[in-house]
Amino acid sequence: MFTRINKYTLLLCVIILLGALARISGINWDSGFHFHPDERMLIMVADRIHFWSQMNPDFFNYGSLPVYVLVGISQSIDWFFGTMFNNYDGLLIVGRWISTIADLMVVLLVYKIALQLSHKKNTALWSAFFYAVAFFPIQNSHFFIVDTFLNLFSTLLIYQLLVFRNNPSYRRVILIGITFATAITSKVSAILFLPVILLVLLYPPPQHENIVQKILHLFQKKVLHNSQGILTILKKDMLRLVLFGLVSLAFSFLFMPYAFIEYKRFMSDILQQLKMNSDPYIFPYTLQYVDTLPYWYYLKNIFLWGLGPVISMLGIIGLIRLIYPKYQLQTTKYIFLLFYLIYFLVIGRSAVKFMRYMLLMYPLFAVLAGYGVSAIQNSKFKLHSLNHLPIKVSRLPVLFSVVIIIASVFWTSLFLNIYSRPNTRIQATAWINQFIPPGSVLGVEHWDDRVPIFDPGNYKYVELTLYDLPDDQNKINRHYRALQSVDYVIIASNRLYTPLQKLDDCVQYKKCYP
Repeated sequence: MFTRINKYTLLLCVIILLGALARISGINWDSGFHFHPDERMLIMVADRIHFWSQMNPDFFNYGSLPVYVLVGISQSIDWFFGTMFNNYDGLLIVGRWISTIADLMVVLLVYKIALQLSHKKNTALWSAFFYAVAFFPIQNSHFFIVDTFLNLFSTLLIYQLLVFRNNPSYRRVILIGITFATAITSKVSAILFLPVILLVLLYPPPQHENIVQKILHLFQKKVLHNSQGILTILKKDMLRLVLFGLVSLAFSFLFMPYAFIEYKRFMSDILQQLKMNSDPYIFPYTLQYVDTLPYWYYLKNIFLWGLGPVISMLGIIGLIRLIYPKYQLQTTKYIFLLFYLIYFLVIGRSAVKFMRYMLLMYPLFAVLAGYGVSAIQNSKFKLHSLNHLPIKVSRLPVLFSVVIIIASVFWTSLFLNIYSRPNTRIQATAWINQFIPPGSVLGVEHWDDRVPIFDPGNYKYVELTLYDLPDDQNKINRHYRALQSVDYVIIASNRLYTPLQKLDDCVQYKKCYP
């Protein structure tokens, strides 16, 4: 018979195991062909780095820490086991396993955060479960991208802040500084967490006086003009800030040294990314986001696909439970919600809306869904009105839990079915190589990964430059001539035809394809 503690520990282990199985399912989903464009770029950057002879990534669109972690682990594996992972193909395999491990650590952190907030292991277990089975984190675990690192370190950061709030110490300030450095050297957008960090470090925990109360106390005692007295009162609060700043700066340099050494290039790359996020017309592949609604675009896709309706509805119930006036919103819960609210308000209004930008919101949604289940389970039903049901009332909570688990797992399993067969580009390539005669001329669209993905030299290619402007009769004539020499037109995805069909009004759109 398990003790109460052992039971919860066992259930948490089962949840983490379930999350692990979902994340390693189809981890080699592209058969090593590097189909994910951001992952491919990061692997290319990692492939030119070698400890300790060549450390300059020469690329600052994203942070350097994930790349250094990947190269360091790959080189270490090769050194210990005599393998060959520190190369373009090997880095892909190691990178995806690192992403999987990082996301499983988030499952554990979600449990610990929910426990900090609710002090109920039942709520914490539900929160961990919902994150473990939410499809969008599972999907992103199949890629080596900086967002999985940012998600891990931002989740660790909010956990550190909540722990500090309940038990402040200089040791915890140092850990907060290091964690913030890991987040910002994974992706610069982590700078958005700085206001909440400063708020937590300056706003004293419950057992201490509020800083405003301290100053008012000084006024009452008429010692406000005594600067030494003011410094004594504020010394501890300011020391926290100084310590945090120094630790963050030092570890940021350690984790991303070339951002300081080549700061002009670093700033140029960051400004280019900011420009892209404010203008969907800047790159062809961002035209898909023209006219998408801020905030709503993200929320709609999270509700329908990333979490699914079941977890999403429970999250809404949990949010109401957390902020409903009947319940006192504790400071820790306020900090937790503010941490994610600031990020969502800033990133949610960006013009370019890659869904991976919202990955680090999923720990919040999982915790809210955990609260939602607990709120339903703790509701005081009028049980006498349920006597007509063909099941004992005492079994309803168990039945409810089973239904929620099955519904959540079923939704995710539908998406995991993607990994049960070869990627569609691989299937299409096999078909082309089998049925299209050698020597044929294939018309392929630019700004997309070409299909067939591997060709032993059977075919010739004509590139169709459909993004080119102006979209006029000359363009039609040019493509008409190109098509005269083409035997087959290969449309590899909807990357071009979906946004180009939408952008048909030259009055409404800055770039148009009438």
